[in-house]
Order: sequence, then structure tokens, then C-alpha cells
Amino acid sequence: MAASFFFFFLLFGLLLPYLSPVLLDLGFSKSQTGLILSGFYFFNAIMPLLGGRLSDRFLSVDRLLRLDALVLMALTPILWVFSDEAGLLFLLPLFLFGAAQAPVISLQDTLAMQVSGGDPKRYGHRRLVGSLGFIVSSIGMGYLVDRFGLRIFFPALVVAALLFWLNSFFLPREIKPRQTRRQSPFWRELTGSWWLWLLAMMLHWLSFSPYHYGFTLLLIDSGISAEATGWYWSLGVLAEIGVFLASGWFFKRWHYRTLLLAAFAANLIRWLVIGLYPVAWVLGASQLLHGLGFGLFYAAAMQAISRFSQQGNRASYQGLFSTCVGGVSAIVGSGLSGWLHEQMPIREVFLWILPLQAAGLVLLWLNPLKRQDPASELPQTLQAERGRP
Repeated sequence: MAASFFFFFLLFGLLLPYLSPVLLDLGFSKSQTGLILSGFYFFNAIMPLLGGRLSDRFLSVDRLLRLDALVLMALTPILWVFSDEAGLLFLLPLFLFGAAQAPVISLQDTLAMQVSGGDPKRYGHRRLVGSLGFIVSSIGMGYLVDRFGLRIFFPALVVAALLFWLNSFFLPREIKPRQTRRQSPFWRELTGSWWLWLLAMMLHWLSFSPYHYGFTLLLIDSGISAEATGWYWSLGVLAEIGVFLASGWFFKRWHYRTLLLAAFAANLIRWLVIGLYPVAWVLGASQLLHGLGFGLFYAAAMQAISRFSQQGNRASYQGLFSTCVGGVSAIVGSGLSGWLHEQMPIREVFLWILPLQAAGLVLLWLNPLKRQDPASELPQTLQAERGRP
């Protein structure tokens, strides 16, 4: 399971820091790049939930992951071949690639929570191996770009996708829970509290959009070399690894909601200092907050979903979370970041996103995540009991 995280984030460590610069290098404008990224992430608003529902109702998570890995491996050579054209023959496989990668993380998380028995420490230790893959990829890519240019991105993508596919044959099998009662309809389990909580998560992730879209561009504007770019990205991931390693310590002392509030506050500080003082040492120091803003956020969100969800619908909850947070928020944020970047320097884009981060923090503070009152479900339970022989 840990190796699956490693090889997928080896792939993701190419996409996140370098896809924007590669698209700009291919001749797309800043606005077009933002729109293309929005199209790429559009599938994150569909496929994770679809994958979760397919898993809960028909197929096992490990089989779906194996199928995704096969599609990714098949598409990467096509992207490489048509990268010089930068037209429809390039964009179509790029969007298909986005569709195939979209459900992977939510499916991995579902399987990892099973393997870890829901324990935050065991989950965090497996998940941090993915962060190591991101570090290897982003640093290695920075080294290659500095020597061979941005077009080395495509053969590197082929190698990473091949490794992920080969690893998929060794995934642990998902064990479906035995249903001791009739499984409640998924959509009826979603309370108003759940939707407000999910909206706060979406605002938090939307505030990451200038970072995902333009942190590499900001580093370049600040005079940082292409080779050093990978190290700056990796510094944030190292902070993330530290949080995953300490996840057991965190969750023994504080409730997941308290940890989520800390993660939101850390990002608020982070985007403020990046926007106001984009110099080399500040950019490096701000990456240390990534451990709280992302690592702690993600671990705490997984705990919230685990405690809220019914066992039989867990993949659906993971899929809905990824659809709304990694999909809808990424679509809106990428398009917004590209449009804002046309109007102003990239550092100012970080400042314009601050009100959304603040709104997410306030919403999370005002809305504790609660399940429906069990008493309200009692008549349905009694009716089901009477219907049994």
C-alpha cells in the first residue's frame, strides 16, 4: 500500500510543479494555461465519486486502481508523441489522463484506511511514503529540466506511469465489510452539517490554487534556478512528512476538528507572507507551513470522514470528498488563478485568495461536523426489524 502511494506521487510530483511551466513552454497563454488546468481538474469533480460508488456497489478498490494505472500508462506515450503540436491531439489525451488520475487518491485512501484499521498513526506512516515519492520526482525533475529543458517532462511521465502500473499488481485486496443490516442509502446519510463542513474543506483547497498554479512561476520570478525549484517544493513535502510521522502524537492530544482549525490558520499565514514578501528565504520558510496546511489537514479530514461515514459507504464518502475538494475547488481555483495572473503579478494572486481561506476558517469554526440524531432513525430501524421473519 505504501509503495502504491510512492509510485503515484512519483507521477504527481511531475504534474503539480511542472505542468503549468510545460504548458506555457508549449505556447499556451497564461489564461489558456489556467483554463487547461481547469479542464484537467474537471474530471476530479466527476471521477472520484463515480469510482467510490462503483467500488461500494460492484468492484473492489484494488481492481479499479489497476484499471486506472493501465489507462495512465497507455496515455503517456501519446502525450509525448503529440507534445510538439500543442493542439487538439495533445489536449484530448491530456484530459483523458486527467480523468484516469482523478479517482486514484480517493481509492488509495479507502484501501489505506482499511489496511491501517482506521488508525491515524498507521495511515500517516503509509501516506508519508507518497510524500517521499513526490520529493524524489520534483527534485529529480528540477535536475533534468536544468540540463535538458522542459520537454524532458514527457519521457519522465512515461517512466513514472509504467512504474505505477507495475506496482498495481501487488496491491492488497479490498475486504468488503459484511452487512449485518440493510445498508442505508448513501445520499440520505448526508446531513446539512456534512455539506457545510465539506464547503469549508473546499474553500481551504481552493486557496491552494495559486500555489499549485504558480509557485514554480513565483520561484522563477524571484530569481531561483530551475534545479533549486525542486528543492523548494520538496521542503514543503518534508514538512508534510514530519506531520505524518507525528500524526499519532497529534491525534492523541487533540480532536480532529481542532487540528483542522490549526491547518486552516497555518495556510492563512502562509499565503499572506508569500504575497507580501516573495524573497528566497521567506518562500523557503513558508514551505514549512505546508506540513500543517496540507499534511495535518489531510490526516484530520480522513479521520473526520472515517468517523462520519457508514462502513459500507466509505469509498463513496472518500469519492465525494475528492470530487468536491480536489475537483470542483481545483477547477474554480485554476481558472481564477490564471485569470488573475493575467491582471497582476503572481505574488498578488496569493493575496487575493486570502478572503476565501478566512471564510473557510470561520465556517469550520461555526459548524462542528455531526451525524444525524440516531433517534430520528429509530422508526425506520423498528420498521425494518418488524419486517424480518
